[in-house]
Amino acid sequence: MSSENPVETLQRSLRDLMRQNNRAGRVVVAIEGLDAEGARVFADGFASAVAEDGTPVHRASVEDGETDVRESVVAPFRAGEGDAVLVVDGVFLQTPARRGLWNWSVWLEVNPPVGQPRPELPEAQKHYVHTARPRVAASVIVENSDPTHPVQVFGDFC
Repeated sequence: MSSENPVETLQRSLRDLMRQNNRAGRVVVAIEGLDAEGARVFADGFASAVAEDGTPVHRASVEDGETDVRESVVAPFRAGEGDAVLVVDGVFLQTPARRGLWNWSVWLEVNPPVGQPRPELPEAQKHYVHTARPRVAASVIVENSDPTHPVQVFGDFC
């Protein structure tokens, strides 16, 4: 029986993947999913994984209606000095106006158990998924239906 925590293992793997293209500087990471609480929990764990090597990590959560994310969250962080990572969680983070704010991003998929119907999304979420296509925009996709056993998904976008 393995003593490794599958969540921590995946988050460390994602941290290493993020660091392949973002080795230094002020790095902004978005953790997003249609389940805001799930995104917050995953982002907290990811931030902890990033901090393991001594990197200063800042955390922020973006509320659904927050409109000035660039000015209130990202710009103050980027104005700082030294290497650091800002991990932002929320919903609607890959809108065209926000997409360029992130150096790296994670989309969290949540699917119903096999054989159960997918719940109907609210209109705003349906519109967002259809128009912003956050799954395509994300650097990484994680299937997070079971938050104790998340799995990185390798989507085929051909």
